[in-house]
Amino acid sequence: MRLSVGSGWSIRLPGAWSRRPAEGGGTDLRAPGRSVLIQPGAEWRCADSVDIIAELDAELPPHPAGRVGEAGRDGIGHRAAWIYRDETGLALHGFTFVDGSYLETVFRAVDAADPAWAFEAWRSVARSDPGCG
Repeated sequence: MRLSVGSGWSIRLPGAWSRRPAEGGGTDLRAPGRSVLIQPGAEWRCADSVDIIAELDAELPPHPAGRVGEAGRDGIGHRAAWIYRDETGLALHGFTFVDGSYLETVFRAVDAADPAWAFEAWRSVARSDPGCG
């Protein structure tokens, strides 16, 4: 099911999810054993995307199990993600870039062995109005 998460952004998630506001104006989505925290990112019109990704990397927890970068399509500039696995499960910090802004999505699951749902949801993030204002 595709869910609107504000400012033209949406995400596709399997099954039923409960929604509540998150700190900082974001959205917190919950399903049994899984959660997604969605936060709008800061504007970065004057910065190079490589600089933005380096800045984001410095703010994320150390020692990710892996990093992924992908070229965008369908109005998305590009995507970047950091994945973490530990005794609490899986965490995937994903960023989706459109024009001069980005959306941060943090996927968490108690089952660290199955990150496919998080990657699929991260890749489903879209923006209906990607143009400059």
